[in-house]
Amino acid sequence: MYDPRVVRVSLEPYFLHHEQVVGLLGTQRAAQAADRSTRPAGLAVTAPYALAAALAEALPMLGIAELQKLVHEQQLRIGQIVGIEQTLTFRRAKERDQAGDKPVDFHATLNTDDSVTVHGSFNSSRLVADSAAGQLIGSRPVYVVGTVIAFDRSHIELRPAFVGVRSFIEDDELAAYGFTPSRRVYPADVDQFAAANFRSPVTQQDLDALLATPEETVKRTLAAIIGELFVHKDWGGEKSDLYSARLQVQGRYMSTAWLLKGPGFPKPMTVKALGKNGDQIVRLFSEPAELLVIQHCHEITPNVVSTMETFAHDLRNPRKYMVLDGPDTARVLKMHGIL
Repeated sequence: MYDPRVVRVSLEPYFLHHEQVVGLLGTQRAAQAADRSTRPAGLAVTAPYALAAALAEALPMLGIAELQKLVHEQQLRIGQIVGIEQTLTFRRAKERDQAGDKPVDFHATLNTDDSVTVHGSFNSSRLVADSAAGQLIGSRPVYVVGTVIAFDRSHIELRPAFVGVRSFIEDDELAAYGFTPSRRVYPADVDQFAAANFRSPVTQQDLDALLATPEETVKRTLAAIIGELFVHKDWGGEKSDLYSARLQVQGRYMSTAWLLKGPGFPKPMTVKALGKNGDQIVRLFSEPAELLVIQHCHEITPNVVSTMETFAHDLRNPRKYMVLDGPDTARVLKMHGIL
């Protein structure tokens, strides 16, 4: 039976370094993967795909953290196995070809921090299929599992063991048709926001009125809309501004923790605006909630959204996240007669 709270990981490999992945899996898991790849015709799975499936199953237990999360928490170290999911730019480095070695370089600016770049290289002769070469040219969204071999404040170098696509599977039947739900929940998915018209334009007058609305009013209005009766006063050690188990998303109740930013910060929200190393997001995700919500009376920048997405993809405790920026907040409050 489908249970939306049960999530498993699926990996589709483009590149897979056999020895490194076997080292990650350990002898027993690697042997089980090898058994799956040597079964009778009709049941066999090619070795790279069998290893990728075994790696996907083991990921939550291997303690592989998201690279961006480790950077924000200042926990990165040499030799650490990490995962990173974002768009990377790939280039076939033919000028460095040697016997049996056909390097492909990749690089990107970290999607959560414009001051940090990540790069690395792998041997394209280890691509799992000819079609994979076409997938790893130019800029492509991928998931990489690799070892940190060098880093400083602005550069991180990885030695990849796996490059491919990661999916979070909540419903096997839907996954069979190629549908894997996003970790992101949109305000229009919230049942209590059904009366808000998220397609309607928001005027500057609406946004000015929102900026003039105290944060406490916004918090209590949101609580009233979702039916939360217990609203506590802010204090310095709080992990979130509002906690509730009464929010409904497409007919299902979800526990939620909210981080609210009001008119005291009347400008675009950046990661730096959320404390040192984005620690307000770190604290938010320490709450025992299925859905983590960030709300602001102004713009929420892409780096903040990427940081929320990174934390939501933590394999040890995958969650959902929602972003409620100024225009969407105005739409929700307007439906309640506040603006």
